[in-house]
Amino acid sequence: MLDENTAVLFQGDSVLLFQGRLPDAAEAGQLPLSDSGPFGSLGPAGCVWGRVEEGAKLPAGWSAVSRRAFGEQSGREDFQAMSAAWGLADWHRQARYCGCCGAKMEPAPGEQHAMKCPNCGHTLFPVICPAMIVAVERDGKLLLAMNRRNRLNRFSVLAGFLEVGESIEDAVVREVREEVNVEVDRNSIQYLYSQYWPFPRSLMLACRARWKSGELRPDGVEIGEAHWFAPDEIPANIPGSITVAGWLIRDFLARHGGAAERR
Repeated sequence: MLDENTAVLFQGDSVLLFQGRLPDAAEAGQLPLSDSGPFGSLGPAGCVWGRVEEGAKLPAGWSAVSRRAFGEQSGREDFQAMSAAWGLADWHRQARYCGCCGAKMEPAPGEQHAMKCPNCGHTLFPVICPAMIVAVERDGKLLLAMNRRNRLNRFSVLAGFLEVGESIEDAVVREVREEVNVEVDRNSIQYLYSQYWPFPRSLMLACRARWKSGELRPDGVEIGEAHWFAPDEIPANIPGSITVAGWLIRDFLARHGGAAERR
């Protein structure tokens, strides 16, 4: 379990480990911290976070792993703490200067994570990007698709960011239509649960929906392949149990008599 003595450090897009584990604050203090992300804290009982200079050479005993690899190696609680640390570190990197007058931002008094411009008073809070992710079902089968940029040859459920002015239901209907040419029954859409996801700083809103009409036709831009899978046809290579996509697929398997436990 991560606490105030644990440090989550990032270099570029990677998490830094010391001797195969997350460092403590004293060990982390030995590295050259970037001025785009000095030490911060997730809260009174949370870990500290920071960024290390992009080109800095790591001393002996240190290694860099991808955020996905860290999630696969750690438990859900540690992954969520790392995700929150990444969200703050990445946002601070992009919120160094005021968007109104260009002055350098400073921590806002009385606010744990906000930044305030000392020149014009403009205040910024960490940005979170809402995205829907949906398990669409049709006659006991689950819709899974493969993104054209996916290098893992892995099928997953559909997902997409909410646009300005949209509800979760609006986004589910639009994204499924745009990506695979299928209409879902709007009245069947159920919100189930959520997960903060550090790619980039997303709040994944998990839903379930039923097919209404249309035959699968991947858009060819984002989605390269899509199929309906019966429980015994679900590919072995699906998202891990640390992910909300993995939860949705395993939920489908559990409700339809499939093997609910998949790595």
